[in-house]
Amino acid sequence: MSTLFVDTVNEKTTNNGVYIPGHVLQVQQTVFKDSFSSSIGPDFVEVTGLRCNITPKSTSSKILIRFSLCISSQYWQVRGRILKDGSPLDDALGNQRGSNRKRVSYNYVNYNNGDSTTVYDMTGIPVEHLDSPATTSAIQYSIDIGGYNTGYAVYVNRSHTDTDATTYYGTPISTVTLMEIGG
Repeated sequence: MSTLFVDTVNEKTTNNGVYIPGHVLQVQQTVFKDSFSSSIGPDFVEVTGLRCNITPKSTSSKILIRFSLCISSQYWQVRGRILKDGSPLDDALGNQRGSNRKRVSYNYVNYNNGDSTTVYDMTGIPVEHLDSPATTSAIQYSIDIGGYNTGYAVYVNRSHTDTDATTYYGTPISTVTLMEIGG
């Protein structure tokens, strides 16, 4: 058996880069600094500020999708789905159970033994999935959000009260980070 020691590996003619399976080939990120709200209720609406595009370098690559969300609600519940080119990414959704439950990528229930003040809390949640897109065409990943019922708002990067009357409310960010992993 031989051992090869090198300082660099350079491609000769293809101009496509050197790919090492299992290593990060590129990283793309969108930072959403504004706030978002919707009263869509049990349906879903895309958070337009949390879109990120990536063009895989190889059809064998995987894309690690990472959302870091700061969310809150007017009443009880926030849920949503990872979207790929505007449609729910099926592999990133839970299995169907029953006829009323929605298949989602994340679900947060903001409830604490009937203490109504807790519905104003903001919380940070991670949402992550490893996709196998099998393409070298551009892909857009985003996320949607839905809530308890029509007329009850859900929020990104703000609380329900969102008042400037005190100094203890913050203005957070949410992010989406895409990492191409060589296949």
